Order: sequence, then C-alpha cells, then structure tokens
Amino acid sequence: MKEVIIESKGLTKQYNTGQTTVPVINGINLSLYKGDFTVIMGSSGSGKSTLLYLLSGLEVPSGGEIWLQDKPVHSLDEKMMTLIRREYIGFVFQDFNLVPNLTFLENILIPAYLVKNDRNKLQERAKELMRKMDIIDLVDRLPSEVSGGQQQRCSMARAIINNPRVVMADEPTGNLNSSSSEAVLDILTDLNEQGQSVVMVTHEVKSACRANRIIFLKDGQIEDDLRFDDGLTIEEKEMQLLKWLAGKDW
Repeated sequence: MKEVIIESKGLTKQYNTGQTTVPVINGINLSLYKGDFTVIMGSSGSGKSTLLYLLSGLEVPSGGEIWLQDKPVHSLDEKMMTLIRREYIGFVFQDFNLVPNLTFLENILIPAYLVKNDRNKLQERAKELMRKMDIIDLVDRLPSEVSGGQQQRCSMARAIINNPRVVMADEPTGNLNSSSSEAVLDILTDLNEQGQSVVMVTHEVKSACRANRIIFLKDGQIEDDLRFDDGLTIEEKEMQLLKWLAGKDW
C-alpha cells in the first residue's frame, strides 16, 4: 500500500466577481501517493491549475480540507504555510518566475537560504543540480540572457534544492519548443525514477504519458482516474491515453 503524501476532502474553490460567484473546484476528494508521477488533465477552464495551486498551498480553499501528510494545509495561516512550502513542496511555474536581476545560481539558492544557513554546502548543492540539468555554464547569467528552456531548468533546480516531498509543475513545457520540452520532461522523469513524487498539470498528451497516473477534471470535479500498468513504453501509454480521452469532452 503506497503512502499518501497529499489528500483533499470535499475541496472547493470559488471566486467572487462583483455579485457573481464563480465555482472552479467542486468537492474534490483526492489522494496523491509517494513516488507517483501524477498528471492532472482537463479542458480549458476545468480547474486543473487551480487544483494544483490549492494542493500546494499557493491558493486558499473556499471549503474542504487539504492534508500534507499530517499537516492541515487548509487551516494554517500564511506564515506557517510559507514555512511548509519551503521544505515540503517545490513548485515549477509555466512562466519560470525567476527574479530578473539575480543570476541563475542566486535564483536557485533563494529557497535554500530561507531554510538553512550553511552557504558553502548550499552553493555546492545548487551547482550539483546545475550540472545535472546541463546549465552549470550559466551560473552567472541573468534570466534575460538565456533561452526559455534553460530558464525552466533553473526553475526546476530551484524547486528541488530543498529536497521537497513533492514537486509540482504547472504546464512546465507550455512556453518551450519541442526540444526544450523534452529536456524538461526528461528531468522530471529522472527525478521520479529516483523516488521523487511529481504532480504535473498539462494538456499535452505526449507529456502526460510520462506519468503513471492521470486524473481528468471536468467542471471542477474528477471525472476519471487512469493508472498505467508498469513497464509500458511512452508509445503504448499514448495509444491507451488517446483511446481513454476519445470519449471525453476534450
């Protein structure tokens, strides 16, 4: 039996615009498991990015519960939630969210310096990650001086510098060309194969096939939950996923 790392119970999220209430997430019950590569899919407006932001603590739910192992994310104040995010969750944004006037190395080190004080060891750790992601020659570069794919790899190094329990990625290849997308997905796949729990939002079928589990949202609710058998190739997963998606409002 796999260990549950994040669980939601009756999770809801709504936004108020003037006198209008817009429901986005409608009573989601979901368990995410340690070591899984889980993908969240759904048509535009289905609530997939909102769900990811709620599970990460970046958004506050309107109702229901979110548990990060034994920690009640739904009832923590912003100060406590910030501390938990730093150590437990690494987040990769579609638009990178790098600080423009800091170098690659400095961007990666931001969350690490907020948690630990041994700067020499942290710099060694950051450079080790940069080597693995093939951006070690960009240590002193600013984000504006490099490609989008290189910026996303920097964002990923920043997300995992504190060895988080789970890495969450919101359309991490959405602003990248095909070769950069493959490189980013390869890194996420390698991390998962080393035991890292990954949760990714994507609308791309090929990207989704990196997962072992796919959750499909419709109108803010889980419509279906697909788990791939072990040992399938990307091509075999793609055929199965396309068949699975054929009957959905996609």
